[in-house]
Amino acid sequence: MKIHEVRENNALMTESERMQVEAQGITSSGTLIPIKCLSKRELQVVHKIMGGCSNKLIADQLFISERTVKFHCANIYKKLNITSRTALIAGCFRTLYREVVSH
Repeated sequence: MKIHEVRENNALMTESERMQVEAQGITSSGTLIPIKCLSKRELQVVHKIMGGCSNKLIADQLFISERTVKFHCANIYKKLNITSRTALIAGCFRTLYREVVSH
């Protein structure tokens, strides 16, 4: 069985934005949730969701089943206390651009 290494594209965030998220966490429903609460695979799924990928496309790109993607999404939503992709995307953008808006 061949194991495929998945290399993430860093185009979604600049290095400084990535460091900011790691330092501050993810803002969800007005509360700050540390990014470290998500597993590496959950972060990969979040990255794909932020890129606009469907569950099927995420599954194909990460070499996992679509059911596993749904399982990861459920865990992400539970950990971040959200209920949808829209809330996930809004929380990520709120976190990344909170500093820009406050200046």
